[in-house]
Amino acid sequence: MFFSNFNCNFLLKNYKTILKYIIINIGDCMKKIKDIICSHKFVIFLFFFSLLIRVVAVCLIHTPVISDFKTMYDASLELVHHTDSYKSSIYFLNWAYQMGHVIYQSFLLSIINSVLFLKIVNCVISSFTVVFIYLISKELSNKKAAGIIGIIYSVFLFSLLLNTVLTNQILPMLLLLIAIYIWIKQKNITVRNSIIIGVLLAFSNMLRSEIIVVITGFILYFLFLMFIKKKDKKKLLVSLLCIIMSYVVLTQGTSYVLKATNVSPNGLENTNPAWKFLEGLNVKTNGMYSEDDSIKYSHSREKTEKALKKRIQEDYLEFPKLFLKKIKVVWLNSDLSWSLGHIEDQEKVQPYVIVNQFFIYFFFIMSLLSIITIFKKIYKNPQFLITFILIVYFGVYLLIEVMPRYAYSLQILEAILASVTLGYILDKKKMRKE
Repeated sequence: MFFSNFNCNFLLKNYKTILKYIIINIGDCMKKIKDIICSHKFVIFLFFFSLLIRVVAVCLIHTPVISDFKTMYDASLELVHHTDSYKSSIYFLNWAYQMGHVIYQSFLLSIINSVLFLKIVNCVISSFTVVFIYLISKELSNKKAAGIIGIIYSVFLFSLLLNTVLTNQILPMLLLLIAIYIWIKQKNITVRNSIIIGVLLAFSNMLRSEIIVVITGFILYFLFLMFIKKKDKKKLLVSLLCIIMSYVVLTQGTSYVLKATNVSPNGLENTNPAWKFLEGLNVKTNGMYSEDDSIKYSHSREKTEKALKKRIQEDYLEFPKLFLKKIKVVWLNSDLSWSLGHIEDQEKVQPYVIVNQFFIYFFFIMSLLSIITIFKKIYKNPQFLITFILIVYFGVYLLIEVMPRYAYSLQILEAILASVTLGYILDKKKMRKE
């Protein structure tokens, strides 16, 4: 009682001082918020502009959950409802690496059990992706070029409409961009940053198993820094080791835990690694998915490996032509079918396909032209990191299964390199005026 009366008397006597203190602190906080907004106006605009058009798209376009996405969504619901029939599914026994996305989706569904909610989360994540495209581009090029590319990518139809699909591509790519940005922004190479990068790459790989391509790109980039740019070999080797070790420990450790807890009998393993190569070297389907192959080989590693050897022996003379066709499929083809394929009148979709094709050609040509800055020796070193990752992707997709949808990650990296070309053009134009 004494303390209660004391507190009341104290407040009554000093309320003006306390009120003044609160107002001053609120004023300071508002000023800090205002300063942050003023100094990051374009980033904030880019995020909310991207988010708005993406949310409108997922609310207006009701893309059904089909194919592998339906399989993973159903398994996510099982985890939420504590059932486990998915464990006996041949799909998850063969390709257990898909369980990362399943667990991620189940976490979101445990918050709000709604497909629309999953798609809105996609919108938020992909809006951050647009922001990081801008931030990385700004480091490699200039602010104006980065801003233009950021705006262009934000309205790029393929990436915009992919938010209507429960794809496992969106979050992994954001994690990769954050890892690249951390590397670019660090003033000095540190063990801490290297471990963070390795952890981000590990989480990215657990959600979509393709980070081995990125790590190969990192290795090429580190070799470039060590032997071409003559950077500190010891620091670079320690950094690379930290990235790889943290990546391996986290991915393998998570796989072990999933096995031990029986959430996934095969952890995050790919028990039929030859399958993607069998599909990729299918001359009849231009390296794309084959239903016939799936029925015959997808559920047996031994059968897949035998069929692959036979395919190489019989069709190797056709491979150069196959590779050209695959390059077109994954690098140049427009495909909005995953988002708009459910619409009955496909003639209405064609104008969007044409517009989307224009974006694809723009990113491809502009990224290819970024090589000019290398020959002119006006590049920034991290440009090589993006370039090496794309080169490795190029080589890998000559051999494994392809489809236009897989270009999602490639086009993001192309957009960043496109900013380099655009920055070069804008700088040249500025110099001529002067």
